[in-house]
Amino acid sequence: MKANKFIIFFLLKATGLYLLWFLIYDLWLKKVGLLDDLIVDNIVYVVYKILSGFNYVVHIDHHDIGLLNPASNVTIANSCGGLEMLTLFSGFVIIFEGSWKNKIWFIPLGILVLHFMNILRVIGLILTGNYLGLEVLQFNHHYTFAFILYGLTFIGWMIWVKYFSKLKS
Repeated sequence: MKANKFIIFFLLKATGLYLLWFLIYDLWLKKVGLLDDLIVDNIVYVVYKILSGFNYVVHIDHHDIGLLNPASNVTIANSCGGLEMLTLFSGFVIIFEGSWKNKIWFIPLGILVLHFMNILRVIGLILTGNYLGLEVLQFNHHYTFAFILYGLTFIGWMIWVKYFSKLKS
């Protein structure tokens, strides 16, 4: 009976948080675009700095970034900035059992790790397009890197549940 109560309460909190996210993001922030643009601008800037640091000639046109080979060009759409993934990660930790003392540092750390992995994903896509071609880039974009990022998000949740939640086995 206690397990059922936990699941019902968890689902109610998840529904409430989703509705809050919908009201704040879908009806307001997404239309304004500022938060998405800030994240994508940061990804473009950091990717540029890293690739330039390895002596690649990088060209940027707003949210398009690539090397001299046209197959390396990547357009980072707002939906590819990772905001929804970061929110999903954070939301799970917020609604799951655990102390706020741990949530306060775990959520920003998880966001930084996931954001950095998204930066590495863009670098990987650019280099894949440059050296292996557009078809391999497309496959990696749709499958490989999506699996890696969502897998990492899941691992973050499992770390939270195993080491920081208040659940007893």
